[in-house]
Amino acid sequence: MLSGILSFFQGILMSSYVYVCIIAALAILVAGCVADQPAATNAAAVDGDAAALLIRLQSDITAALEDLDDRLAYAAYDLRETDLSGDDAHAILANLSATDPSIVDCTVSDADATIITVEPAAYRGVEDTEIQNQSHVRHILATKRPMMSEMITVAEDIPATVIIAPIFTNESRFTGFASIVFRPEDLIAGVAGPAANGTPYQVMVIQTDGRVLYDTDPTQIGKMTFEDPLYADYPDLLDVARRVAGERYGTAAYGFAADGGQAVQKEITWTTAGLHGVEWRVAVIRAVE
Repeated sequence: MLSGILSFFQGILMSSYVYVCIIAALAILVAGCVADQPAATNAAAVDGDAAALLIRLQSDITAALEDLDDRLAYAAYDLRETDLSGDDAHAILANLSATDPSIVDCTVSDADATIITVEPAAYRGVEDTEIQNQSHVRHILATKRPMMSEMITVAEDIPATVIIAPIFTNESRFTGFASIVFRPEDLIAGVAGPAANGTPYQVMVIQTDGRVLYDTDPTQIGKMTFEDPLYADYPDLLDVARRVAGERYGTAAYGFAADGGQAVQKEITWTTAGLHGVEWRVAVIRAVE
């Protein structure tokens, strides 16, 4: 038993070491990619400040997601020998839900994808909800591997993102899965606010479907770029948005007036962060003189 626990934590430590190495390599790669990417028509060359900020944002957002994922993995490990609807399970979830201010709640679902345990107590009304129709849940039921969803309307009836991890007994029997439900805008704000403070850059993070997860301008958060009428009169913005959604990094320029006034020419540089194969586009934007 002890050797199994030691092996588990050695694996976590090794993963952390590898992760640090990967981030270092990514920083070098992104710097080269952002600098070398051909700019779209009228887009200025990427300056060093934009590249440095983008690398920091990519690294810190990825690290924040990895932190949530690691805490969830530890919780799933601790849940392996508990009654998944008992007091010990509630205590594990309560501790997990208090680890980051972006977390809405934490749940345990059984092997049939019915939510059976929720913390904090304010969200226990979603217990007994069946969630097998959610795509990330179908993924874990089929593969028994961790997954992160895109932003969806969760059982709590709010827009949020979910990270899930399988729960196995010591005999390797799948008994269900644990979840962290969190608000991406709050997670990203904790990174983007300090990083961009005092710079001329606006920060935006979007999903590959065009949904804005975070923006320095809070009125943009949650908007669907390709569907919202706010953007309909800016074809160059929509063209750039399609590039951002389809390309993992790049630079471009577009005009936009969020307040309905005269359009301001802006320059955008972006790269990619994410978790478990789900990609977020991370962008820095500034007005062009």
